[in-house]
Amino acid sequence: MHNDSKFSSDKCQWKFHHYSPSPWELYWYNNIDVLQNNVCPKLIENDQLNKSIRSLEYIINLQKTIYNKSFLSNEYDELFSKMYYQSECSSTSQSDRMVSQYIEPLIGLLRDPLTICSYQNLPSKLQTSEENGVQSKRFFLLGPSAPYNNFQTSTISIAPWLYQQDSQKILMDIGASLFNGVNDPNTVSSLIGARWFYEYFRLHSLSFDRIIAFEATQYSPQTYWQQIPDDIIGLLTFINVGVANTGKFNPWNILKSIAKINDYVIIKLDIDNSILENELIQQILNDKSISSLIDECFFEMHVTVNEMKRYWGAPQGQLKDSYIIFTKLRQLGIRMHSWP
Repeated sequence: MHNDSKFSSDKCQWKFHHYSPSPWELYWYNNIDVLQNNVCPKLIENDQLNKSIRSLEYIINLQKTIYNKSFLSNEYDELFSKMYYQSECSSTSQSDRMVSQYIEPLIGLLRDPLTICSYQNLPSKLQTSEENGVQSKRFFLLGPSAPYNNFQTSTISIAPWLYQQDSQKILMDIGASLFNGVNDPNTVSSLIGARWFYEYFRLHSLSFDRIIAFEATQYSPQTYWQQIPDDIIGLLTFINVGVANTGKFNPWNILKSIAKINDYVIIKLDIDNSILENELIQQILNDKSISSLIDECFFEMHVTVNEMKRYWGAPQGQLKDSYIIFTKLRQLGIRMHSWP
């Protein structure tokens, strides 16, 4: 991964090779200057709407399982982008094998395409309330669930180019809030907090080995820890201060001290401080010792775009800036997702 080695059981080294955007993504990327002020009018057109429905139905189904089939159909190649990985094996016959793995495309507002905009006659199973729509995580295609081709496995596990057996699975939640997302200890919500990741991994009988949670808002220990499930109480480190771009509270300094190349690392960055967030993202882009450790990254990048002004106001940057940065991060081998 990310131009660094990962080892599978047959002594192969896996290296990230390249990122390939789908035709659907390329349409949006190449026309984003025009579409910047016409996102919803474009998304509700029949062709775009049908693509959104097909892709969402597919992802929602995939999120329920760990993918372990030998081959993937090209039925969705028009819609889904691909991360490519190359193997270097001790066996000559296995060397230079190339594997591609799906990831959701960068389209629309870089979030669930069937939310925010006003749609008519959506299938009932895809309709959401406004709150659930704004926070929707249905459009995430994480590595464990993402279809791939040209690789056969007899076990249900994370693909070897993302994770080496007996390595760590690490979540770093930057802007963690409360674990349940709300103050009421009797209310459970996976809309905001780390619970969404916890529930996704638990569904697949996977578990985190380490969770690092940063949160600037001050919570009493009792308020915070009473929401933490029993099975992760000893795995979670809660740092109740804000992150910094340098020093001991820089999250990447901590990441480099606890993670190895072979670990499966997920980052969620959402601190509602655009200047600091962008500095942290630039550090990933500019420093291979950071980017090489990250497998998946979730980031809510606030920019000025008509459909999000009621939530974000008018911060610096436009939607095209998000497309450019997310593409660059994917080109580094990071499965980059837009956190809602």
